[in-house]
Amino acid sequence: MSYNRPPMPLPKDANPNRSTSGLFYPNEPIMPPRNEEPDSMISSLVLDTATPTIDAMNSINITNDMVQEAEYVTVNDLPINTSAPPAMFTRTGHEIPIPDGVERNGRPVATNKFYGNFLLGSQTCATWTHPYSVWISKDNAFPGFAANHVRASQRVFGDGNPAPFFFSPIGIRSFVFGANELPSFESMSLRFTDLSHMSIHVWLKKSDSEHIRFPIVQGMGFITANYSNLTPRLQSAVGFRNLNSMASPRTDMQKYQVLLENDVKWTIYVKLDSKCNKFQLFIANGNTIQANQRVSSATIQVVADTVEAIDQAAGCYPVNCDVVNAVNKDKGIYRLAYKTEGYSNKGTTLLYGLRHHMVSMTIPTALTSINSELDSTVMGVMRGFITNTLEMQVQIPANVDFMPATTIPGRRVLYSHEVLEKVRDAARQEVNGDVINESNVNSMYFSGKVLAKYAWILFCCQYIVNDRGLVDILLPKLKKAFARFSQNQQQLPLRYDTTWGGVISSGTSGDDFGNSYYNDHHFHYSYHIIAAAILTKVDRDIGNGSWFTENREWVETLIRDYANPSENDPYFPMYRSFDWFTGHSWAKGLFESGDGKDEESSSEDVNSCYALKLWGMVSGNVALVNRSNVQLGILNTSLNQYFLYDDANKTEPPQFIGNKVSGILFENKIDHTTYFGNYLQYIQMIHAIPITPMSSFIRHPSYVEQEWIQKLQGIVNDVNDGWKGIMMLNLALFNPRASFEFFSSPNFSGNFLDNGQSLTWSLAYSGAFI
Repeated sequence: MSYNRPPMPLPKDANPNRSTSGLFYPNEPIMPPRNEEPDSMISSLVLDTATPTIDAMNSINITNDMVQEAEYVTVNDLPINTSAPPAMFTRTGHEIPIPDGVERNGRPVATNKFYGNFLLGSQTCATWTHPYSVWISKDNAFPGFAANHVRASQRVFGDGNPAPFFFSPIGIRSFVFGANELPSFESMSLRFTDLSHMSIHVWLKKSDSEHIRFPIVQGMGFITANYSNLTPRLQSAVGFRNLNSMASPRTDMQKYQVLLENDVKWTIYVKLDSKCNKFQLFIANGNTIQANQRVSSATIQVVADTVEAIDQAAGCYPVNCDVVNAVNKDKGIYRLAYKTEGYSNKGTTLLYGLRHHMVSMTIPTALTSINSELDSTVMGVMRGFITNTLEMQVQIPANVDFMPATTIPGRRVLYSHEVLEKVRDAARQEVNGDVINESNVNSMYFSGKVLAKYAWILFCCQYIVNDRGLVDILLPKLKKAFARFSQNQQQLPLRYDTTWGGVISSGTSGDDFGNSYYNDHHFHYSYHIIAAAILTKVDRDIGNGSWFTENREWVETLIRDYANPSENDPYFPMYRSFDWFTGHSWAKGLFESGDGKDEESSSEDVNSCYALKLWGMVSGNVALVNRSNVQLGILNTSLNQYFLYDDANKTEPPQFIGNKVSGILFENKIDHTTYFGNYLQYIQMIHAIPITPMSSFIRHPSYVEQEWIQKLQGIVNDVNDGWKGIMMLNLALFNPRASFEFFSSPNFSGNFLDNGQSLTWSLAYSGAFI
């Protein structure tokens, strides 16, 4: 099997050294043989439910001081807009249908969420909730709903030092939930309900009254099955060695401990109604645990641990999760507030938190932890918490706006006369570039990069060198180039997909990196949004501000597509790209995947949230600014655990962190490569582009220096295309003087700039801190 993802010829057609077909779908392995304290934080949080409306702020240009004063503003349920997308977007159905059994209730269906495999292709590839994987087993030897947990010791590593990739085995059916009345897959029907951005409910049905419901929620501690009018049956392809009845947490519940043939122990809890007082589980054969009677109602929960403290949460399980956000000056707070059903002795459920949760967890949440740790597939060791809420506090980039910014200690923006003249000289040349034709390409990604490049040149002309003459040359051309897209007259016009609910390319699944299948929307559209934010700012400062009014609806349609924050928007799913549990976005859209969703460019993930912040600032949307600041704060914690590897990283396997970046991070594997080639500069720098004022907040100076010494300085002299410029501007994140000297050299070649990078911005950014 292959990725089924179009290649990415960036910045020029690449000549890959390595094919990824086969590598990412290795043959299933034979059955394997048988942390720091939280930093914390705050004790309580009161959220203000009164959020200013967008209409009341249309003419406001938000300053950083205003944002810092907007303390504890809820941002969860305020939609960007609820009106239909502009008529310029032709309505079309998608060639990938929503499968039978999906109960959507008139709502759009998410395309990039963790549960996508339930809805695509064979519907048998796994869904990762972390720490578990679950999937539909259509094998009639084991029909039902399969579940597994993989330990770190089971991981498979590629040869090399550092290892070029690692993955966890897939398809190991430790448990398969079924029933006697469902003897084959053909005897059951599938139903999917309660689709949200962090949850889905999967049903196996014999009839409307005979069924099993599985509430699937990210971070759930139990795999929970609600049985109605069936005889429960648990199977295992691994095999059951023994099943022992244990002391029960309470009278209406049974507890069992089961040992699988791979020497892994699980705990089973059974919550029964009053009619099932003689209910028992027993081993019918080496692969089957059987109930001795039919139940009118029973809840069976399994957990891949035997810690006694888990008893206090048994019987309670999450069914959904809301996200609540707030800001307080330079701090962002977010809560994963789980809605639960059932009840437990503690009154709450069992959740497992990831490493980036634990390093930013507030004290009240940290105090709910128990001595239970389970490995995730690619995000380190998870810890158990008996709670219904995970609350975290993160540092946010409250003071980062359009101007260059750095986290190098003791450095601030300070331009010398020499630097300003170098920037001005470059701008004099680059404002004469042909942005209209350069951006006239059949790709929202590459066109967006060109528009953003010229927008940053415009910003430099207006706000750094303060040259109105240069602004007057570039501004009308950039507006005209942008109009091609805001009027939907580009080579591949956008369409509104009425099937899933989104704005997609009119190209095929192989065009523009799979945009029409919802790949990479947050990457593609963020460049256009940044260009629009800069155009709005400049036009408002030197013109009449009408450009914003004329283009706002188009820009905010793109925002709604990948970052709609509200269930009240009937045209777009909530948070198509950003995953509030894993702490970053997923780029893969409507493609079934044996290893789950994936993301390649962590830096363009950052760019997608930075774009939202800039647009929020120029549009007067305080909620959007605050929400994107919180997302950027989360990205700072998650990316530096899972994508960018400081030498001291303890989250990823030690034999892998020497790569310094993930390459492509899947839900089940990490591979130090790219979709468009295997040259080292591609792999490292796809996690750096574009270098913007937000880059240093994520890519810390000490990390960038490590990566430079260990990976880049040995190859940079042999790179003579656009990747060289990217590498050298990345150098400014820890050594701005060396970076500036490179770009200001009289021997500098334009061949070193890719189509999204300008000499003007490279000099302005690196020269700001010398």
